[in-house]
Amino acid sequence: MRSLTLLLLIALSSFSHSAWYYEKRSIMGTQISLSFWHEDKAIADQAIAQVMAEMHRIDYALSPYKEDSELSSVNRNAAKAPQKISPELSLLIDKSLFFGDLSKGAFDITFASVGRYYDYRNSKQPDVKQRDQLLEAINYKHVHLDKKKSLLSYSHPHVYIDLGGVAKGYAVDRAAYILHNLGVKHATISAGGDSRVIGDKRGKPWMIGIKNPRQNPGDSETLIRMPLQDVAISTSGDYERFFIDESTGERVHHILNPKTGTSVKGVVSVTILGNHGVDTDPLSTTVFVLGVEKGLALVNRLEEFDCVIIDSSGKAHYSNGLIDPTVK
Repeated sequence: MRSLTLLLLIALSSFSHSAWYYEKRSIMGTQISLSFWHEDKAIADQAIAQVMAEMHRIDYALSPYKEDSELSSVNRNAAKAPQKISPELSLLIDKSLFFGDLSKGAFDITFASVGRYYDYRNSKQPDVKQRDQLLEAINYKHVHLDKKKSLLSYSHPHVYIDLGGVAKGYAVDRAAYILHNLGVKHATISAGGDSRVIGDKRGKPWMIGIKNPRQNPGDSETLIRMPLQDVAISTSGDYERFFIDESTGERVHHILNPKTGTSVKGVVSVTILGNHGVDTDPLSTTVFVLGVEKGLALVNRLEEFDCVIIDSSGKAHYSNGLIDPTVK
């Protein structure tokens, strides 16, 4: 009888630590949110610490705004001589060049050759002369990666790359890997517009919402809600970083057309669903730049991806693998 009582006490003690754990921190220029279920508080605390440490590490390595980051070092020197780079940076450059080829240049990490001169907080943008002078530097084919030797070089003196279109998705993947190794089976991780859901929400699907791109600041209106599990989700929107040009009344936002160095028009939001954030992140930008028709055509050709595009009129367009909720 004592043995049975002891076993019950141990079981109850273990169960009492089963709980949802939550954490939010500002890293990588956005809010990192973590929500997961675990039976052991000590392991849960370890998971939070490891995930946030990994987010900081990736930020320090890949931020173009930190002078001592690996990416900043490459941007300063790769046009002068080939630079030895880490396997991680090589992986992300290779992935970026793949999407550059796939999209015929719609996804282009060298957009930052012009994009670096936009200042959305202070409503500033390069003038026409500066933009035209730098436009020829926007071409992902100026970026040369030797994967065997881990060497990177630029073939144009004004090339500057930004991995903002792939790094957050990759970071979310890394967080999911950490949680998986610690036995987490139910979780959501988000970094700005990039998210991963692990498993389900303990018996029911996670409900992931696509917000109204034109809602008022502070509002949280959801246009579309999707029940999901075990999937990566990336959303690119023209509402994330922008200002209104006082002289034209036009929205100037951070998703640039590589051909013009100016903000893309016609689409306001793109959400991609897939297996890994390192793919959904660049694909959401790619589809945004391509527009509704070409973007849907691309996603419909690719296996294991789906998308929702909201155009400038507010109409939602769905890839073949998704059901339009307005259609009976």
